[in-house]
Amino acid sequence: MPLVMLHSNQVNNQMQFKVDENRRLFIKKDILEISQWTDDLEYKNTEINAFSVLNRQLIKSEKIQNLIQNFRRRNTLIMGVLCRYEQALRQELEFGQIEYDIQRAKLHEKKRVEYLTVVKEYRALKTDIYKHLTLYKRK
Repeated sequence: MPLVMLHSNQVNNQMQFKVDENRRLFIKKDILEISQWTDDLEYKNTEINAFSVLNRQLIKSEKIQNLIQNFRRRNTLIMGVLCRYEQALRQELEFGQIEYDIQRAKLHEKKRVEYLTVVKEYRALKTDIYKHLTLYKRK
């Protein structure tokens, strides 16, 4: 009987190791994805600064300036949310024992939706700015 018990413990240990390995892999994947999102949002911030200069010097639209300002605020807010989420994932990766389950996957998908919403808002803003720029002609 002790031999069967020893084998059972080895199997349990191997399964537990595999579960933890998968948990760590999924968290690493999420962290990489968040890093890509924040990098993209940082670049959008750089572009938005250029659009702001274009608006002040050429377009001179208060509506556009308000849209730029609103987007800048929204972008900063979502970047903060994603940075806190990334920090929480890094802590979980290093110290946590919580299984990567459907709840965690749903939370990550919620963050993805928040990011994609900002991306769509940015595209709409860019389109609006480009429409205003097409009104100008070279002499």
